[in-house]
Amino acid sequence: MPSEPELPTRPAAPGPDPLWLIAALMVLAALHLGRDVFIPMALALLLSVVLIPLARMLQRLGLPRPLTVTLLLLLSLSAIGATMLLVISQVLTLAADLPNWETNLRAKLRAVSEGSGVLDRAAGTIRRLAEELGGGATTFAPAAAAAAPGSGGGTLETLLDMAGLVVAPAASLAVALLLMAYLLMQREDVRDRFLRLAGMQDLHRTTRAMADATERVGRYLLMQMLLNAGFGLGMGVGLMAIGVPNAPLWGVLAFVLRFIPFLGAWIAALLPFVVAVATGAGWTEPVLVIVLFVLVDGLISHVLEPLLYGRTTGISPLALLVSSAVWTVLWGPIGLLLAPPITACLAILGRHVPAFGFLEILLGDGEALPAPLRFYQRYLAEDAEGAQQIAEEYAEAEGLPAALRDLVVPAIAALAADRAAGTLSAPAARHMAADIATLAAALAAETEVSQEAACIRAVPAAGPADRALAATALAMARLRGWRPAADGEMATLAILCLSQPVSAARLRRVRAEAPRDARGVIGLAMEDAAATQLAPVIAPAPVTRSLEAMSARIGQAPVARVETTDEDDLPLGFGVAAPA
Repeated sequence: MPSEPELPTRPAAPGPDPLWLIAALMVLAALHLGRDVFIPMALALLLSVVLIPLARMLQRLGLPRPLTVTLLLLLSLSAIGATMLLVISQVLTLAADLPNWETNLRAKLRAVSEGSGVLDRAAGTIRRLAEELGGGATTFAPAAAAAAPGSGGGTLETLLDMAGLVVAPAASLAVALLLMAYLLMQREDVRDRFLRLAGMQDLHRTTRAMADATERVGRYLLMQMLLNAGFGLGMGVGLMAIGVPNAPLWGVLAFVLRFIPFLGAWIAALLPFVVAVATGAGWTEPVLVIVLFVLVDGLISHVLEPLLYGRTTGISPLALLVSSAVWTVLWGPIGLLLAPPITACLAILGRHVPAFGFLEILLGDGEALPAPLRFYQRYLAEDAEGAQQIAEEYAEAEGLPAALRDLVVPAIAALAADRAAGTLSAPAARHMAADIATLAAALAAETEVSQEAACIRAVPAAGPADRALAATALAMARLRGWRPAADGEMATLAILCLSQPVSAARLRRVRAEAPRDARGVIGLAMEDAAATQLAPVIAPAPVTRSLEAMSARIGQAPVARVETTDEDDLPLGFGVAAPA
């Protein structure tokens, strides 16, 4: 029989250690200042994780490891080189065609603003303001323009500037590829050194964390690369069919930009849309570009991604958004591309290493609070609708008895404990108990009960928590076919509900009143002390310690009403109620 889950106690948490904040700031500063070193290392690590399955497959085919690593390195260089050549050629073609688009773009802008007096007046106002603010500054423009041809060293300086822009990224890429080759060649040695560095006292946990990170991140990167390649191919082929210039360039950019979370695909669609507006004879091409993006992105995002992603990276969308902003600040555009896999690695670290458990809470996609705590918290926040939604979703997934057992009863126990500790005021406790009782009755309200079924009554001992527990017990009995007793009607059974110990006089008074309303009695207590107090008062009737035990004890309701006070006519295990 499954036990009812209990809400965890609230231990006194120590205050935050300022050393952790200082250490975090130092780590962020080191990552930013040392980005020229850390970026190639991160790229090499992620590329090696992607290529490890392919390397293992080639080695199983009989290729030696050095030859396998060399082939993968040449394959990576070929892919990067071919992509760069394609992009450069397309960019040069685009630069050569830009002057030819000016006339068409001017005509489009005139067509948009034609007949719009508002736009014309706004443009005229802006133009006149610019002339007033410019004043005499325009007299210097010809001199500046005339000085331009004689300045600088011409083509040589331009080439040197371009070389300066290319050398740094090329050097970082070369270092990343060399590190990737080393990691593929010596992956077991690198793994063993990391295990030794992490400590030998917890080898099993460290090995499991590394395997989880490699499998999860590797699968994510591989699937993301395949999906982005499909997105880029679909956009490139579609744009070529529509007739948008430089379609291969936009396809490659679509492949690369889709690695950027949230905004990448939209930016990839915006660029060819602008080109279609500038080059198309009418508005057909821009509309077709929008339709193409909707079709391709919908197919990739809503059909292929759920099909290919057997498991997610384990990070929440909010964490991905925040981490993307942080890594962009630290490492620039490359940080935006690396944010998802790095964040996934941090979440996995928090999942397997207790000292970094806060990372799993902050970054993970699991529930921040378990269902019983979320349910009770909604009542503390005076959000009865939110609690009802949680209960209905849980009941739909697990069943009504499970919702009463796993959500409602722990919330009543927490309510009783908070009221006894003085952390919950009496009015707040009464309000929460009334909401919980209403919810319990509503969950079982749709259960059909025969009017000929035996009736039952739930009697609270004292306090709002006992009243909520009585309503919950009555809801569980209704699920077993028992009919709630009407006012003044003699019930077949009475359930005496006690959440926490009360005064002996109060308990005896409630017990003395039970024979007036019911022929038999059963106890329901949630704590050991309450059960110990209730047992001798209602003896020889049983005292149950859980809602499920009470349900099993009362059983399915008899179809016919009990019309006698004989003990043999009562359900098994109950005696005739007698005054204490």
